[in-house]
Amino acid sequence: MSKKTTLESIAKASGLSIATVDRVINRRGGVSPKSEAKVLEWANRLQLDRRIFRTNLKALRIAVLIPSTTNPFFLSMKDAFQAISGHAAEGQIQIFIHTTKPTDHSTTARKIGELATAYDGLIVCCPDQPDIFDALQRAAQHVPVVTLVSDIPNSGRLAYVGPDNRRIGRVAGELMGRFIGQDGGKVLVMLGHSSIIGHQEREMGFRAVTRERFPKIEILDIAESEEDSSRAASIAQAALRTEPNIRGIYNVSAGNYQIAQTLRSLDLGSEVVFITHELTPKRREMLRDGLLDAVIDQNPRLEARKAIDIIAYSFGRLEQAQMPDPFTPFEIFLRENCPIEM
Repeated sequence: MSKKTTLESIAKASGLSIATVDRVINRRGGVSPKSEAKVLEWANRLQLDRRIFRTNLKALRIAVLIPSTTNPFFLSMKDAFQAISGHAAEGQIQIFIHTTKPTDHSTTARKIGELATAYDGLIVCCPDQPDIFDALQRAAQHVPVVTLVSDIPNSGRLAYVGPDNRRIGRVAGELMGRFIGQDGGKVLVMLGHSSIIGHQEREMGFRAVTRERFPKIEILDIAESEEDSSRAASIAQAALRTEPNIRGIYNVSAGNYQIAQTLRSLDLGSEVVFITHELTPKRREMLRDGLLDAVIDQNPRLEARKAIDIIAYSFGRLEQAQMPDPFTPFEIFLRENCPIEM
């Protein structure tokens, strides 16, 4: 099939002019993302050789906004996006990583606005705060927005990518209940930020399953570490010194090493069940040393890949009929199945 025939076929099927199709193919500019996506959609439907388009398409510039990488999980997320950037470049997609301080809501909101005007798409992981919510709503009017790891519903975002956080919390509760046993006891639950919906959902799932199946477990007031490792250790130390019969700690966020050292210093490592998330190198060591009982791990690389795929799909750059499933699986690691390296 000649290039001229290809142009005519796409133009006829899409309802666009040959000139518009030609501008998309030859990167002449002046075509809206919606029209560009329609050209690519019909190229796919007509089963035309899309290789002639890929090298000529305008490169999509995608901004990724994640919390500062002092948190080991977000360092892993940053590494994941960097690892897939070469593969994404083959589809004319460029990835630009930006960081923000989770507690600085006004700066985060302002940065979302700036990125939405400077890039073609936006992937964000941030707390649900009114100014951030408003910024996302405005951004979503201009570019496709994907929320990552923790959702912000009704913000106009195109999709959420990450695990089912309520289900993860239920799994943590099931593990805690079974490890503690039928005698029960008190459990300290520690969030990073209560404004992060993913943390809220994990706590709700944890609380629900313990209430349903392990009625002798008593959950203490929910503590908030503010993603500060020293604060997390101080909260744990104060609770362990003042509350009798603490049998478990469920930490949703940062500070696990410091909490483990607190348990060790109080000679409670074998008495208190300790469950957390994200299998970082340090947490692998803690599992193997028996300082952690279980780690529930999501897959940062898969999440990064899915988020990019969904943005690509919205521009017609993904060769599949349906948008990728946004939910990602998670794994449970104990001492016996903890990998030496990842």
